[in-house]
Amino acid sequence: MRSSIPALVAVLLAVLLMAPMAGAVSSPRAYPQLPAAHEAAPYPGPLNLAARDLGVAGNHDGYYSFQAFRYVPPNETPTVIWIGKNVVFNHTGLPYNATVYIPPGNYSLILLNMSIRELGGTQYDTVAYVFANGTPLLWGSTQEILNSTTTVDVTLFENLLRGPVRFQFMVPNGYAPSIGITGYYVANVSLLLYKGSPPPGLPNYFIPLFVNKLGYSMTPSINAYNDYVEQQVTIPNGTYRAWLILYTKGNAYDEFWYTNIPAVRYVKVYYNGHLAGVVNPFETIYTGGIDLFWWKPVPSINTLSFHMPDIVDLTPLLAYGLNATLAIHIADLLASSEALGVPGTEFNWNLGGVLLLWVNSSNPLVGAKVITGQASYHDSGPLIMNQGVAGLYFQEGASYFINYTSLLEFEHGQEVVSSQQEGVATVDQAYNYAGTFAYNYLDEDFTVSSWAQGYGPYRLWVSANWPVTLYYDFVAIPITPPTRFPYNATFLQNGSIALAPTYALSYAWPGYNFTESLNYDLSAVGGFAGILEFINPTGAVIIGLTSNNALTQKSLTAEVLVNGRGFEENAYLEGFQNSTVNTAGYLMANQFSYQLINGGLQ
Repeated sequence: MRSSIPALVAVLLAVLLMAPMAGAVSSPRAYPQLPAAHEAAPYPGPLNLAARDLGVAGNHDGYYSFQAFRYVPPNETPTVIWIGKNVVFNHTGLPYNATVYIPPGNYSLILLNMSIRELGGTQYDTVAYVFANGTPLLWGSTQEILNSTTTVDVTLFENLLRGPVRFQFMVPNGYAPSIGITGYYVANVSLLLYKGSPPPGLPNYFIPLFVNKLGYSMTPSINAYNDYVEQQVTIPNGTYRAWLILYTKGNAYDEFWYTNIPAVRYVKVYYNGHLAGVVNPFETIYTGGIDLFWWKPVPSINTLSFHMPDIVDLTPLLAYGLNATLAIHIADLLASSEALGVPGTEFNWNLGGVLLLWVNSSNPLVGAKVITGQASYHDSGPLIMNQGVAGLYFQEGASYFINYTSLLEFEHGQEVVSSQQEGVATVDQAYNYAGTFAYNYLDEDFTVSSWAQGYGPYRLWVSANWPVTLYYDFVAIPITPPTRFPYNATFLQNGSIALAPTYALSYAWPGYNFTESLNYDLSAVGGFAGILEFINPTGAVIIGLTSNNALTQKSLTAEVLVNGRGFEENAYLEGFQNSTVNTAGYLMANQFSYQLINGGLQ
C-alpha cells in the first residue's frame, strides 16, 4: 500500500528544501524543482562527508576502528584460511576473485575476518562485501581513517564452505584528485576454523539471489521508478525448511531514509504473489554520515559489518509451490521522491540475499496444504499534525501482521509448520520552513516466531527494536556559484543522535540450540564549521575546518550461547573531538569485559 502526500505538503517541503543552498536563508533563490543531473541540487538533509588531510593522530597500536561486538572463540588455535592478503582497491568497483580450498574437517565455529587500511590520503567511507559462491557472507563498510577490523560468524554456512570455494570481496572506491579524494584501501580477508564437533542439522543447499553479471548477489539499483525486483526460483524437491536472509542498503537521498517524508522503508517479500515477510532495515550510519567527526574513532552500530540478520521463514510458503517467483518491494520510495521534488532515481537501494535450504532429496514432497494464510499491511503516510509559524510537524504510523500455517506431506513423514511475523513503526518529524532544522524520530518494533512439528522439527525466534532519534541544524551559504557541481559553501552544523537497538535471535532443532542477544546504547553530540566542497547533492568534502567538537559514547551487552555454552560481553567506548588539527579524535574509553558461560564455546 503506497501512501500519498497532500499537495500542500509537497509544496511546503519543496520550499523548505530549496532554501539552504540558495544564498542567504532569508532570501531563497528559485532553483528548478527537478534539476538536471549535472546541476547543483538543494541540500536535502544529512550529508555523507569526507575530509581532506586536516590532521591525523598517529602512534596507534592495533586497530583504530573496530566493532564493539567481539567473539570469544574456543580456547584453541584456529586453522587460518587466507582468502586475500594485502589486496589493493584503488579507483575500482570490481571485486577481487579467489578460489580457495577449505580442507575437510570438523569445525564447531567458523569466523570470517575483514581488516582494512586506508592509505594515500582522503577517501569516503565505502561499502565492503564478501561473497562465497555468490552468497553474501559479510555486508559492511569501511572507516574513513587509518584502519579497521570486523568479524562475523559464518558457521551457519559450514556446508557451503567446503572444498574449493570461489570467494569475491570488494571495497569499491572513487578516485578524484581534483577534489582531494586520493585515498585507497588495502584489505585482508581470512577464515578462522575452530576444530570441534560440527553443529548438526545445518542448511545444506544455498541459492544466492539476484546474482549479477560479476557472479555475486546484488540487485540492480531499486529506485522510486522501479521499486520492485523479482526472481524465479526452483526449490529442490525434498526441501523441508527454507529461510531467506536479506541485506539492505539505502543510497543517495535514501542513505538517511528515516529523515525523509515518508520515513517508513519496509522491505516487503512476496512468494508467488503472497506477502511472505517484511524486513525492517536498520539505520546503519557509515563513518562519513551526518557528522563524520562523530565516528572518529568510535563508529556507529553495524557500520563495519552487520550483526543482526534479517530472516524471513518461507517454509510454510512451500505449500504454494516449489517453482516460485520471489519478489521484493521497498515501500514509499515514490512518495518521497514526489514529496521532496527530487528525481526518483536518487532514492535507490541495493539488496543482497540468499535462500538457506534444508534438503533431503531422498524424501520428496508429495503433497501440501495451506491451513492458514493471512497478511495485512498498513501505512498511514505522513500526516501534518501541526503547521505553525516555526514550521511543520508530521507523524506517521505503519504496521503489518503475517501468519502462515501449512501441512507438508513427504514420502516419509509429514510436517506442520507455522510462521508469524508482526511489526509496528512510529514516526515523529519536525522541520522549519527555512530547511535548516530537523528532528526525526523512528521506532520500529518487530518479532518473528516460527515452529515446525513432525518430520523436521525446529523453532525460530527473532525479537528486535530499532529506535533512532536525530536532531540537526545547519547554516550553509554558497561562496561559489551553486548551479553546478562542485561548488563551495561555508557551513555550520550542530546536532545529536541516539540509537538504542535491541536484538534477540534463537533457533533450534534436534541436537542444536543457538541464541544470541545484542543490546546497544549509542549517543553522539557535537558539530563542526568550515568550508565544504559539494560534489553531489548528498555528498561533500570538508576542505577547511574552523571548529570541531563531538562526544560519542557507545555501550553494548551481548550474549552468545550454543547448546547452553558461550559468553557474555560488556563493552563501553567513548570518542572525543576538540581540535581542527587532530581530526582523528581521541579514544577516551575502550573497555571490554567477558564472562564465560558453562565453560565457553567449544
